[in-house]
Amino acid sequence: MSVYRNFNQEELDNQYNVRAGIPGFQDIFKRWDDTSAAFRRDHPVKPDLAYGMHAKQSLDFFPAASRERPLLVFIHGGYWQSLDKSDFSFVAAPYLQRDINVAVVNYRLAPDVGMAEIVRDNQEAVAWLYRHAAELGFDPRRIFVSGHSAGGHLTATLAGTEWAAFGVPADILKGGCAISGLYDLEPIRLCYLNQVVGLTAADVARYSPVHHVPKIRLPMILTVGGDESPEYHRLQREYQALLGECGFDVQVVVQERGHHFDAVDLLGDPNGDLAAAVLRMISLA
Repeated sequence: MSVYRNFNQEELDNQYNVRAGIPGFQDIFKRWDDTSAAFRRDHPVKPDLAYGMHAKQSLDFFPAASRERPLLVFIHGGYWQSLDKSDFSFVAAPYLQRDINVAVVNYRLAPDVGMAEIVRDNQEAVAWLYRHAAELGFDPRRIFVSGHSAGGHLTATLAGTEWAAFGVPADILKGGCAISGLYDLEPIRLCYLNQVVGLTAADVARYSPVHHVPKIRLPMILTVGGDESPEYHRLQREYQALLGECGFDVQVVVQERGHHFDAVDLLGDPNGDLAAAVLRMISLA
């Protein structure tokens, strides 16, 4: 029996079970952890800066060599329920080389909190960074956001946030890069992931980027691993079309091959097309 589009339950679950399709994914996680730990040892970092009261409401800030330079915010994935900012320090490499600050954000995770709190944490993190720009030494007029998987969803959600409620400018974000993003939460609500994430129909309507096109037109970079499931490619294709119809400057960085975790590695690859596109976006702001 079909539960979503033309998928039965098993087929839908398989579309989103990225770990099942990547043998040795735990080795990838260990590599991220080891590489990031080494990166923190070799680069100045202001770790665990609190933007809220909960231990997970914190971020690591990697300062550029010069003051008043742009800031790239990175939001990790993990289907809103796993992984940690400490796994992704390595993504900062290409940007620090170009004298660009990087902040890697943690946030509370399911099932301890729902999607409303997860989204709110990331909004609060960006607003906190804006308010502390002078102290941290970056240019608050040039904040960019990036994220992978669930972080890609949160990147698109932040792009569509109405920032007046946070006491910051409506155009606080000057650009975004969403990697393997989840732009429609309905298939997540209907697949095995919802046993932990706990989405309701109201959450899908409120927090799916396809239902909330940003009112401020900002450049967006989208990318997905070439070998990822058809659903990941469909989500990006439909979100790209929606943004394009609304007059956004959308660039798709094509990955001919690569699985779900390869996709985020490219953000931290100084010699790759994705980092080059993000650096170009930042330089043009």
